[in-house]
Amino acid sequence: MQSPNRIIERAKKGEKALGLAMQYPAEQWVEIAGRMGLDFVSFDGQHGVVTHQQVETLCRIANGYGITPTMRVPDQEESTLFLYLDRGIRGVTVPNLRNAEEAERLVKFCFYGPIGRRSATSQRVIFSSGGDSSGMRDIYNFTNENTLVVPQLESKEAFDNLDEILQVDGINYFAGGPQDIAQSMGFHGEPNHPECVAAFNEACDKVRAAGKHMLGDVTESIDVYEAVHTAGKELLENHGRESGI
Repeated sequence: MQSPNRIIERAKKGEKALGLAMQYPAEQWVEIAGRMGLDFVSFDGQHGVVTHQQVETLCRIANGYGITPTMRVPDQEESTLFLYLDRGIRGVTVPNLRNAEEAERLVKFCFYGPIGRRSATSQRVIFSSGGDSSGMRDIYNFTNENTLVVPQLESKEAFDNLDEILQVDGINYFAGGPQDIAQSMGFHGEPNHPECVAAFNEACDKVRAAGKHMLGDVTESIDVYEAVHTAGKELLENHGRESGI
């Protein structure tokens, strides 16, 4: 059974993909997302706690329910991207894209030919594509069509180079990073500073004018930690108690 990228599918229909976001992922949450009929799960490998061994198990569960596993990876290195994509991740959010050269490297590392030069694949990717190793051309094509690469625009440098970045073929979705944007603009800890907000909004407008998307245009997710934290605080308050966090 082939497992298409449900974020890409929803975007093509003009719909939003719905999912769960986890800094501390657990197999049970992936199962819950699948049983509920959500479209994707998202793991955080930059600021969260997840190993590549855990990722393969989480991807296997997601594939079993036909939902799309995505992940913010720690960095832009080829070995990092290769490691997590080969575990079965279908969408990578990549921190701190700064220029078109880095965007071109992402395309090269994340896609098989003829788009890029991603290294030959793992058994997990073959399983997830519903194929076998005798039909590698079809597997490569299917994987390319269902791989989502989402660079984060989170610095003044990225905004200054955005026109050139948007000319790179293969990257059609972008995300932000309010705290890092604020730091890069000299407003540490002030992500809602008017200059930061204006710069990010201008960048979003450029992305959309180029016929591309911000990730928030096509996805919406519940942060598992935030959901539990909010519900826990409400429970305590309803009983006259205060939250410790």
